Amino acid sequence: MRALSPTEGASICNRDTVPFAIPGVVLAVALFVAYSRPPLLLYGTLWILFLAYLTKEMPVGFSQSDATLRGIHPELEEAGRILGAGRFRVLREITAPLAKSGVIATWCFVFIGVIRELSASIILFTPNTKVMSVVIFDLKEEGQFGAIAVLGIFMLAMTFLTVVLMQTLLGRDVMGARQSSGAA
Repeated sequence: MRALSPTEGASICNRDTVPFAIPGVVLAVALFVAYSRPPLLLYGTLWILFLAYLTKEMPVGFSQSDATLRGIHPELEEAGRILGAGRFRVLREITAPLAKSGVIATWCFVFIGVIRELSASIILFTPNTKVMSVVIFDLKEEGQFGAIAVLGIFMLAMTFLTVVLMQTLLGRDVMGARQSSGAA
């Protein structure tokens, strides 16, 4: 292993910390100002929430996917090309299977971040576009802790089921160990 140069370390730090450095409230206000007037009126639709979540989570997802793809040695793709496979076939038969687990884990991580996001949602929601985190916040203001507990357990179950589904797609058991493909 080699040490990162100061410029490499700074670029990694900046790219990975952008969503955390800009508060969700600031992002929400910027999106509200940008999309609450024509020509592109998105406020009051689910699209503005989708855009906020995409903007907030994309750098994290990109850096995780980038790490996955950088972990695939270029010589594997070159070997496929030397043996006569085209670019699409190399992508389909070499790169995609090797990147599958990292990409699925990235989507799972982004989903978990989005499902618990409140700061941008609280500014951008309307009565027609309430998301679960905003509903939980409203119930807290009304003192309905039983309903909050039910929604919290539902969110926890939904997150857990998503992780279990992703683990199954990756061929692992719930504890993270790879399942054996052959007979023991």
